[in-house]
Amino acid sequence: MPFAYTGKILHVDLTHRKVEIEEPGEVFYRSYLGGRGIGYHYLMREVPPHADALAPENLLVLATGVMTGSPIAASCRFAAVGKSPLTGTAGESEAAGFFGPELKKAGFDAVVLRGRADAPVYLWVTDGRAEIRDARPIALQGAREVEDAIRAELGSDKIRVAQTGPAGMRQVRFANITNNLGHFNGRGGFGAVMGAKNIRAVAALGNGAIEYRDPEFLRRTATEYAKSFRQNPVGDALYVYGTTAFPEILSAAGGLPVNNFRASALADAAPLGGETYNALLLKKRKGCHACPIMCKRVIALDDPVYGVDSRYGGPEYETIAALGSNLNITDLRVVAKGNEICDRYCMDTISAGMTIAFACECFEKGLITAVDTGGLELRFGDPGLLLRLLEMIAHREGFGDALAEGSARLAERWGLSDSPFCMCVKGQELALHDPRIKAGVGLSYALSTYGADHMNAPHDPSFVDEASFSFRSAQALGIYRPMPATSLAGEKVRAFTALEKYWRMLDALGLCVFGFAPRGVMPIEALEACIRAATGWNASLYELMRAAERSSILARAFNSREGFSIKEDRIPARLFDPKPNGPRAGEQAFSPEEFQRAVELYYTIVGCDPRTGRPLPGKLAELDLEWVAALLGAPQAV
Repeated sequence: MPFAYTGKILHVDLTHRKVEIEEPGEVFYRSYLGGRGIGYHYLMREVPPHADALAPENLLVLATGVMTGSPIAASCRFAAVGKSPLTGTAGESEAAGFFGPELKKAGFDAVVLRGRADAPVYLWVTDGRAEIRDARPIALQGAREVEDAIRAELGSDKIRVAQTGPAGMRQVRFANITNNLGHFNGRGGFGAVMGAKNIRAVAALGNGAIEYRDPEFLRRTATEYAKSFRQNPVGDALYVYGTTAFPEILSAAGGLPVNNFRASALADAAPLGGETYNALLLKKRKGCHACPIMCKRVIALDDPVYGVDSRYGGPEYETIAALGSNLNITDLRVVAKGNEICDRYCMDTISAGMTIAFACECFEKGLITAVDTGGLELRFGDPGLLLRLLEMIAHREGFGDALAEGSARLAERWGLSDSPFCMCVKGQELALHDPRIKAGVGLSYALSTYGADHMNAPHDPSFVDEASFSFRSAQALGIYRPMPATSLAGEKVRAFTALEKYWRMLDALGLCVFGFAPRGVMPIEALEACIRAATGWNASLYELMRAAERSSILARAFNSREGFSIKEDRIPARLFDPKPNGPRAGEQAFSPEEFQRAVELYYTIVGCDPRTGRPLPGKLAELDLEWVAALLGAPQAV
């Protein structure tokens, strides 16, 4: 019998309303682990070349990892994988919360959604069975109303619901998927893929137990972790503030995006900071499945203008910066209300805020006018405008219909595709970390297969001090020397590739980076022991990181087939400008030539052609992916 995973994958043909169950076997799970690995396996095999991401031919895979649902902390995540409607690349987005563990208890490691239903439906998964049900009455209701309606119809408030929202049903390109209203597959537009397939939600409830090889070891480890994690400053900060302390930390370092990355610090970031947040908004802390870290925020705000529904949770750092500092808004009440609007309709707060910022700068520079915006005067620092535009985007109303396409398509529409202030990579808006103080984050933005990504980036200040917990933890990955935060030398690229594989491994396993060193507290060697106790495999870190590498090479192969190359691995020109303010203002962190050399070195290290980014035949053979070569066809001319 399998340990830690069910051994079953649910395939759903929405067009013909049929369900089938696949049982792939142990080799499949050891090869791909779950999450992104499983998703990219199906994506590469089944999605035809150059398919429209919003067409029935695209897949949407919701996949847990082999560790999802285990008793140890931070073992809650699942991935949404498909061709992204925002970028056109192989895409993925991980979510925490409770849906992933519940899906496994309901009998399945993953759900593969194909085709398109002829009317809105939702999928009901319970105890090894699945049923496609009518969702027409709830198709355009808000996320809370839909979760309540599904639970009422099926007769249990224990049901976990993963859903797109009205934004996804209207195919806003950065619509996301939420579970339990406060956890998100936030990036890449997978809510729009759900909407295009006419599937409003997936509901799961399971009475089964997940079996483990050594459950006592896992329980003991979980108990010890819960008692001790706050003794580490990293763990304690996550508990006390979640990510809400970052506005002040980054502003002090000159790395907080302000006014569409034109500035990098606020004169006073305290109004957006963690202490203000805890005093003004915090109602209670909330954890995900089996996780004592409780980095999620539940807020309460009784305000006649900005009052919020606490069931939608509260904003985290990325939202505070995207809807706050980068729009020159420093009122947390406004940010909290904007976050609630995005959560109700299921929209990515990063892409929403960044797209609005791009439009505001275009208006400010006279590149667009009120004729283009339907009469709206776009200004930074306007709370009312922000909230109105978010509503308009979700409804695709007026100028909101244009914004719903995202920054890159707006730039193309306005003849500004080469603009240095369209802050996108491969069509996905940057997260709110400035590479001018974190060069490794810049590499992650450029090299991520699905557009600008900050989650699998080495946030460089963590690896500057050889005495720090993060640096000492990373030595297990072969990182032995501290590196300047803005360096792009060979040692930084080597460290980047090692850390990228490690964090991709956590994603594939279904684990949250906040739980495990070097970003969290559990040491890498303890994590290895937990994986062996869960699965019964004699798995080494080497084997697990190779499985993660396999998923990354699959994504690069898919992108190469779709026409993407190293030419798209670039960051906005604004990020080569001298640092605007804060410490070392006026200095250039790195040149375009240095950055390009680092990108090319990365491809050489990971086994891809440094001219194109295409995986080399030897790398495919090394990873047991020879079948991919036939799907790729002949190399394109350089």
